[in-house]
Amino acid sequence: MPAQKDHSESTPQGRRPGRPRGTKPTATGRERLLDIALDLFSRQGIANTSLNAIAKEAGVTPAMLHYYFNSREQLLDAMVEERFLPLRSAIGAVFDAHPDDPVTALTLMVKKLAELAGQYHWFAPLWMQEVIGEMPVLRTHLQARFGDDKYQATLANIARWQQEGKLNRALAPELLFTTLLSLVLVPFSRMRNDERLKALSPEIIVRHALAVIGEGIGG
Repeated sequence: MPAQKDHSESTPQGRRPGRPRGTKPTATGRERLLDIALDLFSRQGIANTSLNAIAKEAGVTPAMLHYYFNSREQLLDAMVEERFLPLRSAIGAVFDAHPDDPVTALTLMVKKLAELAGQYHWFAPLWMQEVIGEMPVLRTHLQARFGDDKYQATLANIARWQQEGKLNRALAPELLFTTLLSLVLVPFSRMRNDERLKALSPEIIVRHALAVIGEGIGG
């Protein structure tokens, strides 16, 4: 009986099955694919963007994309860890610096949101896609990984600030951050595609948002 062929010898050591021959992983290639994925996600929504669509946009084969990211889940993990969480941490740092002064923290949050939306072109439209889309993939992904504890703690803090007289008691804790995000990120998202909003600037958006939350719409 002939000996069975050892298939492990036919695969060069260190090369995963399916890896394109003659290629080496590079940080630049990986970063470029993440950038392209984020751009497509922000335009089409995460749920509506396939790995094949990302590969096509990047001008690479699906095998090359799988070389860097084994699965859609791994790509989303990388996006969350390397692109989204640093932004969330930057926003959270504002509240860490002003734990007993929510008005100052929320004011600085508006400014930080505008800064981040200006720096990362995908941030505002991706948030919009998540809000208006039927499948909030990013929110679901974050909740699956980190649970609901942080959200509940945030609601508890808002309620505490209201009880202490530091925030308007008429505010709905569940809507506060969504409202602030909307005031900043909706204009940033729309100004790129709506001719009527082309004259907007980050400074105008921040000034408008702060006027709304600070003085309301009364004369």
